[in-house]
Amino acid sequence: MANAPRAIGPEEARTKSVSTEHNEMPSGERRFRLKHDDGTAYSRTEASASGGWQKSHHHRSVRETYIVQRGRMALAQLVEGVLKLRVFGPNEICTTKPNVAHNVYLYGNSVIHSVKHGDGGDRTDWHASPTLDAKTVHLDEMEIMHLVGK
Repeated sequence: MANAPRAIGPEEARTKSVSTEHNEMPSGERRFRLKHDDGTAYSRTEASASGGWQKSHHHRSVRETYIVQRGRMALAQLVEGVLKLRVFGPNEICTTKPNVAHNVYLYGNSVIHSVKHGDGGDRTDWHASPTLDAKTVHLDEMEIMHLVGK
């Protein structure tokens, strides 16, 4: 049909700098990604039954917008050396800023969508933040809620 959309396969998409990457993390979290070579991307992330922290990092050029579909997520950010925590529920949205270290805790069986957007730069605009990891990875859900309530 002349009005039907034409399917674009993975090989043709790759010629346009677009690829997919799907992973199951050691924690059991599943990530389904659509990525562009300029560093922008879309991800659907499905938490394991027990949930857990991701890896702390920052981006120099892109922002990340998180949308909670189901369950809850905590967003930790290191702002001028101070840990800032917020918890988001279904249909809530938050966006990070460039050069601000952040980490995400997904509560069990949560589903989030994240969009990396902005000027991009390249695929390697992901920079680990061991300082934020040290402040977050030991926190469980009760401790997160206690800190959010302060």
